[in-house]
Amino acid sequence: MPSVWYNAYVSSVLTKRFLEEMYVEKKLSTWAIEKRFGIPRSTVYVSLGRYGIAPRNLAQSHIQYKRSDFSGDLAEKAYLLGFAIGDLRVRRHNGGEKSDTISIACGSTKSAQIELISKLFSAYGRVWKGKPDKRGAMNVEAFVNRTFSFLLPEVREYGWCAERKKHFFAFLAGFTDAEGSFYLARNQARIAWGNYDKNVLTFIRDTLNKFGIQSPSVICDLLKGVVGSHGFPRNNNYCHLTCARKDVLGKIIVELKPYIRHGDKKRALRVIENNLIVRGVAL
Repeated sequence: MPSVWYNAYVSSVLTKRFLEEMYVEKKLSTWAIEKRFGIPRSTVYVSLGRYGIAPRNLAQSHIQYKRSDFSGDLAEKAYLLGFAIGDLRVRRHNGGEKSDTISIACGSTKSAQIELISKLFSAYGRVWKGKPDKRGAMNVEAFVNRTFSFLLPEVREYGWCAERKKHFFAFLAGFTDAEGSFYLARNQARIAWGNYDKNVLTFIRDTLNKFGIQSPSVICDLLKGVVGSHGFPRNNNYCHLTCARKDVLGKIIVELKPYIRHGDKKRALRVIENNLIVRGVAL
């Protein structure tokens, strides 16, 4: 039976403020509190209930790093949707429906891509970066909370981005940073996007037309089912959308430039701008 002295010790230590600091703010587990302060876990749980502090579930108990909710900014949301469709693997951590962690991962040989992903998510949770492999490819993975569930493939929705020009071009910038390219062909500027999902390219073409920017047709190859160099058959045809008319390029760049974040794409964009200016396009 606990001594009077022990009961007095527990009462003096296990205050509401103590639990708020150790359990809520510092994220110590009940195991850690027991080990550090000598107070049984069962007693800690009883005190949590007494003070109205909700105990963490199993998934929450394994979260060791501070996380923040998504900002709610619609332009940022649109950008992240475009980027995720182009180049991110998004899933519930450990595959569980009850998981409180969204894993956002990518592998790339481009250091600018890895740094961009780190910048996009480091304010919201932990970002892990691996070491380069023999090819120079590096993996990066961000661990964020459920407020980023909108990036999960099964619930991803981007149609609303067409309602306002600001949100559409933020979406297009995200997709461009992932799957687009600015380049010169025969010393003439080009913008191109490619993806196995024809629907997203059709959405881009149709919305450009909606905002008065004449866009060409989406072109797809006919290689669905063909076995590639990796030894597996392709699941779909590869499609692309390329803009070459200088007046169209000028309009796109003016709207797109404020939202581009990828370091390499920014440099390529400046080359395209200079080419268009030399060719008489006012930007």
